[in-house]
Amino acid sequence: MGLKANVSENRTYTKGVIALLLSALLTATSQVFYASHVQNMHPFIFTGISFFLTACYFSFFARNQKVEYKWKSTWKSLLKLNLSSVLAFMGFYFALKFIEPAIVSSLEMGLGPLFVIFLALTQRQFIVKAQWGIALGTLLACFLLIISIFNGNSAVQMNQNTNTILGVIASVFCGLGAVLCTSYSKQLSSAGWTSSMILTHRFYGIVLLSFIFTYDILFDFFFDNVLWILLVTIAGVLIPMYLLQKGIQYCETFLVMMSLCFVPVFTFFFQLFDPRLSWSTTTLIGVILLFLLGVFSIYVEKNKLTIIDSFKSEFSRAKSDLKSKKGY
Repeated sequence: MGLKANVSENRTYTKGVIALLLSALLTATSQVFYASHVQNMHPFIFTGISFFLTACYFSFFARNQKVEYKWKSTWKSLLKLNLSSVLAFMGFYFALKFIEPAIVSSLEMGLGPLFVIFLALTQRQFIVKAQWGIALGTLLACFLLIISIFNGNSAVQMNQNTNTILGVIASVFCGLGAVLCTSYSKQLSSAGWTSSMILTHRFYGIVLLSFIFTYDILFDFFFDNVLWILLVTIAGVLIPMYLLQKGIQYCETFLVMMSLCFVPVFTFFFQLFDPRLSWSTTTLIGVILLFLLGVFSIYVEKNKLTIIDSFKSEFSRAKSDLKSKKGY
């Protein structure tokens, strides 16, 4: 019986990792494509249209699943998820207008592990030493990338101004938002919400704020660019979001955040096809460091789960022995 449970758990873990990697691949492709189109338009015009269509799509599946919403016990987590989604996605799309795509995704994903540890500390969770080392390593890699932006060694050659600083700040907030999104999504998933239910209701804040910023140009823009908007929405938002939600459901928060460090690597190589961007060795070094740390984190996470399971088994055995000695 225990062997079957372990096999089932391993398969679930594998499904989660595969879902995360596929999500990273599709996300990277869409980032480069979007960044090449966003230069001459408002950074939030795509977010409103795209996430509205994504929410409508998943609402169809959520209705068919006929799972009861537990609004009373979960509304706070849903509200926090909406606010975190605003930080993660609107910050990300804003940063893409001013900074190289590979660096934007690197700062978002690279700072994630540090935010995960701070969140875990507030919740008094167990943290292994290797996680501190990984978080420190990703932080140093992020500093390297930030320095490359301001000394002119990134792939985007541009004058440094307030927008560049705002782009870096937005990227940092992305990382925080991504960690919080993972945490609150996991809370809803544990409360019985399906992936479709979560993806139906997590974008209210994004859609509302995007509409407020772009209501005067929104509809004209949509009808003039409907084909590429639908393409990027389906391949770059809708499918990756569903795969990411599955990864969140099956994997631990730290693993989710570190596995997303694959995104900058994919993004770097895809952006080589963008004529606006030049080769940047500094960026390549930064994303490779994040990639290696991401791979190492998977190994650390598996060991951590083994240690925790072993500790639980020993505790249960000791508790059982104590009861038998007392004659319970």
